[in-house]
Amino acid sequence: MTVWLFVVLILSSSYTASLSSRLTVQKHRPTVTDVNELIKNGDYVGYRSGSFIADIMMDMGFDKSKITPCKSRDECNEAISKGSKNGGMSALFGVAPYNKLFVSRYCGKYTTIGPIYRTGGFGFVSLTMLGIMKILL
Repeated sequence: MTVWLFVVLILSSSYTASLSSRLTVQKHRPTVTDVNELIKNGDYVGYRSGSFIADIMMDMGFDKSKITPCKSRDECNEAISKGSKNGGMSALFGVAPYNKLFVSRYCGKYTTIGPIYRTGGFGFVSLTMLGIMKILL
C-alpha cells in the first residue's frame, strides 16, 4: 500500500509540474514576431534618442509619426509597458549591446525577437541592430 501511495504522489507531482510549465511557456511568448507586422498594424515603436536608428526604421517602412524617441531606459520601459494602444509603444529598436543591457536590467520582462539587421555603423566599425524588443507579459 505504501508503494502505491508513493507512485501516485510521484505521478501527481509530475503532472502538476508539467501543467505549470506549459502555462508559463505560453505566457512568455511575444505577441509580435515580425517587423512587417508592426508596420502593417500601425503600431508605435521606439528607439533611444540621439541614435541613427530612426532613419533606418523609416527606410524599413515605418511612418515617421509612429516612431517615438526615448531619453532613458526607464522611459523606454514605461512606454513599452503601456503598449501602443495606451499611449506607449509596441516595440523598441536599438543597437545590440544596448539592447542586451536593457534586457538584462529588466530581466524576465522583455526579450529580443526578429531578425538582425546589419548596418554600416560608425566609421570602420560594423554595428548590429536588433530587430525588436517586446514585452513578454
